Amino acid sequence: MISNLKQLVEYRELLRTLVSKDIRSRYKGSVLGFAWNFAIPLLQLLVFWVLMGIIIKVAPPGDYPFAVFLFTGLLPWNFLANSLNGGAMSVVGNANLVKKIYFPLQVLPLTSVLSQFVSLLLGMIVLFAVVIGFGVGVGPSLLLLPVPFLVQFIFILGLAYFFACGEVFYRDIEHILGIIVMAWMYLTPILYPVGRVADKARWADIGIHLNPMTGITTAYQSIILDHVQPDWFWLGYSSVVAVVFFVGGFALFNRYKFRFEEEV
Repeated sequence: MISNLKQLVEYRELLRTLVSKDIRSRYKGSVLGFAWNFAIPLLQLLVFWVLMGIIIKVAPPGDYPFAVFLFTGLLPWNFLANSLNGGAMSVVGNANLVKKIYFPLQVLPLTSVLSQFVSLLLGMIVLFAVVIGFGVGVGPSLLLLPVPFLVQFIFILGLAYFFACGEVFYRDIEHILGIIVMAWMYLTPILYPVGRVADKARWADIGIHLNPMTGITTAYQSIILDHVQPDWFWLGYSSVVAVVFFVGGFALFNRYKFRFEEEV
């Protein structure tokens, strides 16, 4: 496993090139081009603000509009959903490269996740502007933001390796994955505060926290909106799960990567 990780470092220039190409091609031919990375989060926020704040008038869970709360959870969730979709197709979608050029194939899922991570960071710029504009402000807790960034990145990367490997042998995964991600979103406190589940029953509180994305999502909400430290116990749990999934996914990918050329 260590040797395969070293290959990622050795081929970092290739990785940088592929990430740059992926980001540029995402909005190729569009009028706004790279600006869509900022426009899409702004348009999403506008929709949430009109729907939740004006039409439905959902009560905010804190001293900020519900649309801002929703936006804070959806940004990292979009990172997960888009990374898994792109990661699952990263090998099959690059069949020509896999068959014609020698390079460490573990670069491909990492490329998808890194390019989506850049989109997350750009979306965070929009979010920071919004929380300042709505008077929520920012605090020293933002110094802790790299922690959920890192935990989520490792977790998603492990899943991306797992699904990329599976997609090579079972093409049904790309169709099933969308349903899994949609159901998973409703089990994560994005559309509702985690406290509302905790108020129902003790088992419900524990159940929702067993979802590793709960500790990650609430960490973003605590740091950005509430200006407090995250729940370190549950974020630690998410960290352990993230490492387990990364080690397992990376090992599975490297075990079967020698068969990818003949399967794609």
